[in-house]
Amino acid sequence: MQNKQKSGPKTDEGKDVSRYNALKHGLLTKEVLLEGEDTQALQKLTQSVYEQLNPIGQIEVLLTDRIISNFWRLRRAIFVETATMKWYQEDLNMFPIGQDEDQQTRQNIKNMLSNESIENILRYETTIERSIFRALHELERIQAKRNGKDTPIPAVVDVNLDSSFRKNDL
Repeated sequence: MQNKQKSGPKTDEGKDVSRYNALKHGLLTKEVLLEGEDTQALQKLTQSVYEQLNPIGQIEVLLTDRIISNFWRLRRAIFVETATMKWYQEDLNMFPIGQDEDQQTRQNIKNMLSNESIENILRYETTIERSIFRALHELERIQAKRNGKDTPIPAVVDVNLDSSFRKNDL
C-alpha cells in the first residue's frame, strides 16, 4: 500500500506527460507503422485522438487504439489509391501507336477510374471506415454508460450486396 502512494506523478503537468507513456513504446506504433512512415505523425495523431476521446480503462484504450490504427491504415490506403490513380492517369502507356494524345488521356482516365486495383482499394477503405465507426460508436456507448447516461443496445445491420444472393436464401 505504501508503494502505491509513493508511485506515479503528483502534479497535473506530470500526469499529462505520463498519460502517454504507454504510447511511446507500446504496441500501437509497432503494429501500425511501416518502415519509412512518419513516426512523429503517428505519435501526433495518437496524442490528438487520445486527448479528444479521453479513454478510461483498458476497454476504452483498446477501442481508441483500434480507431487510431484504422485511421492510420485509412491514410495509407488513400495514399495508395492516389498513387495508383496517378499511375493509371499519367504513366501507363499501353495503348497502340496511332492514338492521338487526347484519346490516350481519355483512355488513361477511364482506366484510372474503373479498374480492379482501384476497386479493391475502395473496398479496403470502406472496410476500414466501418471498423473506425464501429469502434467509435462502441466507445461512445461505453463512455455514456460510465457517465450514467442511458445507453441503448447497439443496433447493427449487416448489408450484403453480394451478387450471389438468391431469393431462396431468405
